Amino acid sequence: MSYLTKEEFVNLGFDAVSDFEKLSKRAKIAIDLYTQGIYQRYINFDNEIDYRKQAVKLAMGFQIAYLDSSGLMTADDKQTAKSVSIGRTSISYGSQQNLSGQRFNLSLDAENVLRQAGFSLITAVDYDR
Repeated sequence: MSYLTKEEFVNLGFDAVSDFEKLSKRAKIAIDLYTQGIYQRYINFDNEIDYRKQAVKLAMGFQIAYLDSSGLMTADDKQTAKSVSIGRTSISYGSQQNLSGQRFNLSLDAENVLRQAGFSLITAVDYDR
């Protein structure tokens, strides 16, 4: 089950992409990894509250557009693209932000939408003595 149809993607204001089905499957993988498979294991997506459902759909849209424009399909691709060397010249694209979604090749826009809707990999346990 996909979280977003091609029609919904265009209706959200994104430009049409040529290989929507392939990109949609890749985007779903990244979102499922980021949300720790909540819709695969615990909650039926169709029964989710509308606010979170719309956030996931928007995150899917951002992720599909990101995959289409960047061509980076995996986290490994993203890691490889962090630096470029041509001859004796080397360019490194360092990131000052340490966001969880980067591990899953999740776009910053998609991660921001998911975080704002209450999804986050950042968890902590506070042991008070």
